[in-house]
Amino acid sequence: MSADALPEDSVLRRHAETERNRQLGLPPTDSVLKRHYMQLQQLSAAPAAGAATRTTPRPAAQPAATARPAARAASVPPSRPQPAAASQPSSGGGLLGWLKRLLGA
Repeated sequence: MSADALPEDSVLRRHAETERNRQLGLPPTDSVLKRHYMQLQQLSAAPAAGAATRTTPRPAAQPAATARPAARAASVPPSRPQPAAASQPSSGGGLLGWLKRLLGA
């Protein structure tokens, strides 16, 4: 072992350094883990930024224009029933059907 009490093996050493940094609240030293750490920081900061914008007072809303029900109903095309799925004839699927096809019955 070296003077800093971390393993000699590079992979184990990297894991030990990452865990030590995590316990100390520091970002990881590995480049992939750094990228993941930054993505996690951005994701955790995004909801906080959204909450801050939601708490700001909004200007008084304009009264919504009322839409005529007749105009709205005319713009929607009438719904048609979907065609039924074509059912395939029973071919005797499964093991029994496979044996029938194999034996030519």
